[in-house]
Amino acid sequence: MTKSSSINCPACGAPNEPEAGTTYMACTYCGTNLTIPSHLRTKAIPKVEKTSSKAKPVISPEIDAPDLIRKAQPVAIKAFNLYAYWTWLRWLLPACLTILVLGFILCIVLGALPFVFGLFQ
Repeated sequence: MTKSSSINCPACGAPNEPEAGTTYMACTYCGTNLTIPSHLRTKAIPKVEKTSSKAKPVISPEIDAPDLIRKAQPVAIKAFNLYAYWTWLRWLLPACLTILVLGFILCIVLGALPFVFGLFQ
């Protein structure tokens, strides 16, 4: 900046160069708060940030464990329910088949009893 764009501190008289984009600043020598006059204010230079390619973050088990457990919980509940249904069906299907076979045999035996004992002649 040029000499004409500096502000003299009213407390200590030191020259201060205003920063771009600010309306207030502190004196670099004594720390007094200075208001930058409107004719000396300049617009801030926009900062350009470089965007890097978004790399997949590395999962740290110690840090991300609660989140991973929360995400896995519905899957674990469904797996447990499927296991419970499977164990129930493993007991139910053979029991039903056994009852069905025994009932069929019982019907045949009871239906054949009159003929065996000669009740119908």
